[in-house]
Parts: sequence; structure tokens; C-alpha cells
Amino acid sequence: MVLKAKTSRRDNVQKQEALEAAAQEETKRLNLEIPASLHKTMKKRAADEERSVKDMVLQAVGEYLSKYSNE
Repeated sequence: MVLKAKTSRRDNVQKQEALEAAAQEETKRLNLEIPASLHKTMKKRAADEERSVKDMVLQAVGEYLSKYSNE
């Protein structure tokens, strides 16, 4: 009886995405309370732009830090 290695269910694109995700910088969790109206507005805008609230927040924080890092 000859045993064969299982074939991967991931195609090359999925494999590459998984490798890139594994190579990303370590993350830390940030929890904060915001007004419900702001949360609702952010969720709606994120859905309209087909992106996540996380992406929006990271972009906003990055832009803020870039703007004020020279002071």
C-alpha cells in the first residue's frame, strides 16, 4: 500500500496571502468606548466604502501621527 501526501486545498494565491499575513507585524488589542452615534456612522461609512472599521481607524490614526509627529 502506497501512501500519498494530501493535496493542499489552497491555491497559490491563497498560500501567498497566508504567508504574507503570517509575516505581518505583531499586533496589540486596543479597546475603547465611543458614542453609539459615532459607532453607527463609522459602521455605515465602512459598509459604503466596502472596508472595515478597523481599516478606517488604522488609517485615521496613521494620518494623525504622520501629521503631528514633527512637533
